[in-house]
Amino acid sequence: MITGGLVISEATGAGVVGTLIALNNTESYLLLTDADVLAGAKQNRVLNKSVLLAPMTKTLLDVSCVERMRWQYTTKNFTNPGSLADPDLRREKAASQASKRINPVGGQYDTQREVWSQVSRKMASMNFVSETESYSDLVRFAMESKGREFPSCDAEKGCNCIAVFMDSKVICADIFGTEAAYQYYFPLLRDSAFRMALTGKNQKSPDMHEAYYRVQEMIDSFMEAEKHHDESYTGAGSFKTVENNSLTGFNLSVKGELIHGAFFAK
Repeated sequence: MITGGLVISEATGAGVVGTLIALNNTESYLLLTDADVLAGAKQNRVLNKSVLLAPMTKTLLDVSCVERMRWQYTTKNFTNPGSLADPDLRREKAASQASKRINPVGGQYDTQREVWSQVSRKMASMNFVSETESYSDLVRFAMESKGREFPSCDAEKGCNCIAVFMDSKVICADIFGTEAAYQYYFPLLRDSAFRMALTGKNQKSPDMHEAYYRVQEMIDSFMEAEKHHDESYTGAGSFKTVENNSLTGFNLSVKGELIHGAFFAK
């Protein structure tokens, strides 16, 4: 990815499926999230966990492949296709990251296997075929065929959290440390959730007061859940996995201040 002073490329000339390199050539901290899809180089990838890039640093990124049938360069560096991984895909990655604490052997492969399975299932559910099994191609197809059906939904001012309801249940939420990060990611997260709702049927929305209560209840559970340091995290700050009986997720923070947290209902 080349966005101003951010350059993301293969870890070596030959490439390593589970690892990329991010060069932050700016004087600012930069956030990449577990939902970010990276397109180009030898094959498209998705981040396995959110990462904060410190100014003027080189950071290894933990990623999974989302284009199983390509392993050759199309571009030198990565770009962002303007779309994010959907909640189903992110939930499986988060659950796999949490499970590594219990079973660290083979953890990276297990995450990759779950990602490939999710991509394959979604392609089958939409009767979509991609020559390279590219998740980005699937997203593009979904947006072209379903994007016009998406209801109007804009980011609220003064907020830093977006929650997704399905069948009147909270299935996931993202909490950002700043409103600016929330405003940037809101439309991308919104569209990724709409894409996942394949039926296209209108469903009764929960009462706003009830919805607020349900989200707050899940946030409280997330905040109170035991958190475990991820010793393999390579970025700035601290990355912790979170899991209890009702949810799985993660918390990225710096000196106790939240940068990005997300949880997914079990």
